[in-house]
Amino acid sequence: MERAFFPWDEALSLGEYSWTPQVVQDVLRLGVLIPSYRDAAETFTELTGLGVSKSSLQRLVGLEGKKQVAREETEAKAISAVPKVEEEVVWRKIPEPDSPIMSVSSDGVMVNVRDEGWKEVKIVAISALEKGNVTSEGEAAAPKLSKHSYRAGLWDAKTFTNHHWAEACRRGLEKAEKVLCISDGAVWIWMMVFMCFPKRIEILDFWHALEYLGEVANALFAEDDAAAKTWFSKQKQALLTQGVRPVLQSIRQAMPRHQPLPEAVRIAVGYFSRNRHRMHYPHYRAQGLPIGSGAVESACKTVVQARMKQAGMRWSREGAQAMLSLRCLLLSGRWHELASP
Repeated sequence: MERAFFPWDEALSLGEYSWTPQVVQDVLRLGVLIPSYRDAAETFTELTGLGVSKSSLQRLVGLEGKKQVAREETEAKAISAVPKVEEEVVWRKIPEPDSPIMSVSSDGVMVNVRDEGWKEVKIVAISALEKGNVTSEGEAAAPKLSKHSYRAGLWDAKTFTNHHWAEACRRGLEKAEKVLCISDGAVWIWMMVFMCFPKRIEILDFWHALEYLGEVANALFAEDDAAAKTWFSKQKQALLTQGVRPVLQSIRQAMPRHQPLPEAVRIAVGYFSRNRHRMHYPHYRAQGLPIGSGAVESACKTVVQARMKQAGMRWSREGAQAMLSLRCLLLSGRWHELASP
């Protein structure tokens, strides 16, 4: 069968979907933004009068998302590749960062992948940092993070590191005076930032530290909730104003000598000891720096959970990655960079 030819489609710049690129981008945006293909399709029809089915929209997201995934993979491989000796090295232009100190945080969030079960999506959030001004009393106002961008995927740590670095290069972190790295205690995260950012400030997320502190309080005062709450409150304040040393001392004083530590206490002490050089919270606060990884925690919710963890949702691995790439593009404020469908 011969392929039909429609000159008027070409004159109107209609693409492979028989719609203008702008219309395709608009319906695609709704499919990525609204947590239901059916709702997105109905919304598009109500707004434009153009009919599109749930299945057609889902197929469109998959096709265009796959293209975006390929672009990201090409970018990540190219920026991480070591040039061969015989190749001519072409130096890329490094963009300027949005602030002298840039913030980068990484985390993981689970999604339900068909035939595989719950799998971890690794995500990085990169933000500009506006330090809080120091008041006349010597206290610094709360710092502000803005201009967020994201990269996320169902990747292993090695692959994620390449994408992490690609997003960092896109945001100009190579030229930043300092890179503020705020994350939980996952070893692979700190190995990654060690390789990527020589001029960095490492901070253990304060709220993760408090989770371990709460486990210690419950273990030390298992039969006295009031005492546990009092001890926890006191140690939280000490951690915030004096650092981790007095907290470790208090834990040791609360335990009888020559008695084995309860498992929860042993784990927490190890966690604090390994990360003690990242727990100088009084110093960070005095410098007007954030001590929580709220940017990436928010990213887990807005980029992944809001669209991909609705009741009963299960994703193919390819479909999940397509959606993740498109949502990162959209929520990073770069939807205009989407290649014309």
